Amino acid sequence: MTCGRLGDIDQRSFEANLLNFVLSASLTLQGEETLHSTVVDIDGRAVGLLGTSGAGKSTLAAFLISRGADLVTDDMLRVRFADGAMLAYPGPYRLKLLDEPGKGFLPEAVAAGYFNSLSGKVMVQPRTTIPAHRRTIPLAALFHLGDPDGQSAAGEVSCVRLNGLELVRVVISSTMDTRYALSSRLARQIEFAARVARTVPVYRLRYPRSTDVLNDVARQIRQAIGT
Repeated sequence: MTCGRLGDIDQRSFEANLLNFVLSASLTLQGEETLHSTVVDIDGRAVGLLGTSGAGKSTLAAFLISRGADLVTDDMLRVRFADGAMLAYPGPYRLKLLDEPGKGFLPEAVAAGYFNSLSGKVMVQPRTTIPAHRRTIPLAALFHLGDPDGQSAAGEVSCVRLNGLELVRVVISSTMDTRYALSSRLARQIEFAARVARTVPVYRLRYPRSTDVLNDVARQIRQAIGT
């Protein structure tokens, strides 16, 4: 694989997009399935947030980090299955945030961050010191956030465990490189979704996109994973 910058693009922004999109495509072509997910570590248990771009994964992750969680990976989740567990690989220790939620939840990190012109977000390192010896961590659950445009600002927070066809649909739609739609890949995705379903609980998490409800969202996540 070869790559290079076209134009005057910040090296850090270039590397961030390279690691997410090019690496995920490479893994897909090699037969792996990666998920479009931001993952945080809550008391030693990994929680994966699923959703399309703009669903609020990074914002919710920043809130959870401000309440004691830590970042595992942002945007792309690579996993492996071992000993009955689904293990999350750590990714680059940086989070892409819009300016307003970034300043609200991680002001010191945003002050030391840099603007990514390719995404229109600020790239931040959540904590001053990168954790030593980062390694795979067992996933406790996956939470699908859904489309924020379809949720009322006055709606309630709800967390419902998925099963059956809805679970399969959520997992497959959350894989990276969805435009790579060969029939052989669909069979692989169905098998991957079935393996996820056997290994970790998957929840539909719905909430109005308001900072006022995030404490309740965090409470529901902790309740679901038993912390």
